[in-house]
Amino acid sequence: MPDLTRQTTDILALHALTIEMAAPAVAWGWAMVDGERYSDGIWALTALTPPFHWSEISDLVAQIVREQGLVSPRSQGEATRWLAWGHLEDIIASGGEDFNSLKLVSRLWFDHETPDLHIFYKLKHAVREVEATGQQGHVDGVTRENWKAVLVQTCADWLADHPRPDPFGEG
Repeated sequence: MPDLTRQTTDILALHALTIEMAAPAVAWGWAMVDGERYSDGIWALTALTPPFHWSEISDLVAQIVREQGLVSPRSQGEATRWLAWGHLEDIIASGGEDFNSLKLVSRLWFDHETPDLHIFYKLKHAVREVEATGQQGHVDGVTRENWKAVLVQTCADWLADHPRPDPFGEG
């Protein structure tokens, strides 16, 4: 289970991008309760039962942001970077094995064209090709033997160049 900061970062980014997030938002509401962060919006969110409706979830997340004084992404690009942060940390933690997280970051670039995420779209294709054929033409120097190390280093470099999301404004 991700920590409360990660859950909050992801929910606020998904909310900003208007991506479906109902079930994770309710789970986040319970995580907020577990973290002893209470408000009317949190209690209303945790009281919801399926089927969930986007407008209701969205309104409650916005209410919780106000009640809790949370910091939300200021733009679509910032929201995609907030989501990317967690996925890139997951890739590093797995030693490059978490291909699903790479696909998710690649998809963020594909759907939203956040320029600094384009390398992950190219890396996803490079990894697929180099694993399938031993060759690729997307990222110079990526081979079957080194793609995990290149991926982890690229993630680490990206994280070093971008501020960690701070939805609680504690940093």
